[in-house]
Amino acid sequence: MVKRSTSAPSPLSPTLWPADAFRWYASLAFALALAAAFVIPSIIFSTWIVLTYHTRTIANVPVGAVIAGQLLAYVPVLAVLYFGLPALARRSWRELGLRVPGPREIGWGLLGTAAMFAIAQAIGAIEESVFHFKLRESAVDILRHAHGADLAGFAFVAVIAAPLVEESIFRGFFFNAFLRYMPAVVAGLLSATLFGFLHYAESPTVVLPLIGAGAALAWVYYRSGALISTIIAHGTFNAITVLAVMVQGGAGAK
Repeated sequence: MVKRSTSAPSPLSPTLWPADAFRWYASLAFALALAAAFVIPSIIFSTWIVLTYHTRTIANVPVGAVIAGQLLAYVPVLAVLYFGLPALARRSWRELGLRVPGPREIGWGLLGTAAMFAIAQAIGAIEESVFHFKLRESAVDILRHAHGADLAGFAFVAVIAAPLVEESIFRGFFFNAFLRYMPAVVAGLLSATLFGFLHYAESPTVVLPLIGAGAALAWVYYRSGALISTIIAHGTFNAITVLAVMVQGGAGAK
């Protein structure tokens, strides 16, 4: 029997869901399928990088190749999500909150963007004050060397593809799966922690700020019941970051 969440009623309250949604063993199998869908193409791509460019450092690889590899890695992940998540949740994508946004969904998305920036900047400032290091992401370094079609491809991945995939995984799947068995606050923090550590390879310094940003996204999703709102928030957050790097100089220059 599925344990009922102790969370307060919301559009995502498990008490409103089918009793067999997000059973723990099915959720575990789905998580393993997602991991395999991401890891196997990544290993193939990394092997190709080593054989083609004789390097293990992503900074020495053409920007276009990095973008192509990222997009190719998303294809099997999206396939697993598209077919598997509605079956696991016993709900349609629309019921999970992936729908054409209206004013309400857009409003929640913009509120989420503001919350992400406020929390991420605050945590980043504390990190810099305590540990004396500044946030640095490999993605920003790649952006600084992008121009033309590479810049457009980078923007597409950052603003559209990554938010769609990551929000479907961390809010659509992990948050909902955790919410089935625990309070919303705990579910939000756990899903946010996984979200933060996903970016560890980019830089350890971004983990804590992104955990904070992920918690904000979980809050937006729980309160709005709209996955599209977190995608808007995530995409807008990334878009502003891309524009900020471009304005500061470096991106788009040959």
